[in-house]
Amino acid sequence: MIKFLIDPFNILVLLIAAGFITHLLKRNRLAPPLFITAAVWFLLISTPFLPYTILNSLESSYEPVFVEQLNNSEEEFYIVVLGGGHGFDDRLPPNSLLSLNALGRLTEGIRLHRQLPNSRLVMSGFSASGGTTQAEMIKKTAILMGVAEEKILMQKEPGNTFQEAKYFSERFTDAQNVLLITSAAHMPRAVMMFTMFDVEVIPSPTNFRLKGDKKISYIGFPSVNNMIQMRVGMNEYAGMMRYKIVPS
Repeated sequence: MIKFLIDPFNILVLLIAAGFITHLLKRNRLAPPLFITAAVWFLLISTPFLPYTILNSLESSYEPVFVEQLNNSEEEFYIVVLGGGHGFDDRLPPNSLLSLNALGRLTEGIRLHRQLPNSRLVMSGFSASGGTTQAEMIKKTAILMGVAEEKILMQKEPGNTFQEAKYFSERFTDAQNVLLITSAAHMPRAVMMFTMFDVEVIPSPTNFRLKGDKKISYIGFPSVNNMIQMRVGMNEYAGMMRYKIVPS
């Protein structure tokens, strides 16, 4: 319900619907302000400035890790790849069943794994349908990409980032040198979750939505893509706010 209410498109629809309802009910003083608010809100969420500002504030929090930056690259590392969604289709190989988010996260994890000789990949994520879990699907794809099976660990129970952090903290109580892989916009919330469970992580974000000139391109025409960027940013900030208010 909360996700529905903070979706920028749903807010727009509700404002327009409220305007029409007040107009039909002859509430002439209320209808015009609602329609004006809807028009302003539409411009805010569909043009680049506000969506890019919010999204860039998230994606600029951390930068990808390069092995040269690590002073202890010969030590043991846990590379935690957070779940990002997958589908089911018997015609397709595992890599084609992963969402673009999940595939991007796995690729980043493998990049670091290849350069860290004593690292293990920790695949994370459950299955809402009861079928193959996200962790299992990522593992299958990693093996197809040449990762040795014995280098892969799984946590198949977690259904969200909070649970992923909690489960990791309970299972790997003595873990040091934890590299955390997730989408750039999601990384601030993910780091917050792991910190809540006293797990110190080294963030290495991927799946950047804003790259190069787009990071400063704040002028443009209305588009659905801008509304999607706004939705991503609002969801992340709402998620962080939720766990700051009720940390459980």
